[in-house]
Amino acid sequence: MDFKTFVSKFAGIAIEYIRIGNKYFLAEASLVELSKKLNCKIESIGLFLGEEKDGKFSPGPALLEILAKVSGEKAFVNYIGEIDFLYGRGLKKRHITSFTGGSKEGFFKLIQNEHDENIGYGKISKELDSENAEIANMLDKGDYIRREKQ
Repeated sequence: MDFKTFVSKFAGIAIEYIRIGNKYFLAEASLVELSKKLNCKIESIGLFLGEEKDGKFSPGPALLEILAKVSGEKAFVNYIGEIDFLYGRGLKKRHITSFTGGSKEGFFKLIQNEHDENIGYGKISKELDSENAEIANMLDKGDYIRREKQ
């Protein structure tokens, strides 16, 4: 899945981006023009949105925050669900307090805590309307902390 496809899973908006190598940034085109005038090689610019690895797009926390402001594809979790999710675990029916958008298996959801703060995103692995509802953890904000420890 590429950047545009990923964004379209959550919101019907277009996000203007600048791609440098396999990384995506939110930045003014004038910054790129300035770097050309100054004959500077840029490796990053503006707000990091995510990167492509092995042909798959991996979002950054800033992109998830942007999407959470406009998306109708959210799952809200209780405090225990928030903690479990931030530790890299999936979500069960007991964690999910409500959701908006689709409920079918395979749909992506932005995961929001009780205060509507984004804590990551997941993929529905068992339909949300069922007694066995589950959302697999695709990326949580704790992932960045865990990576730094390694």
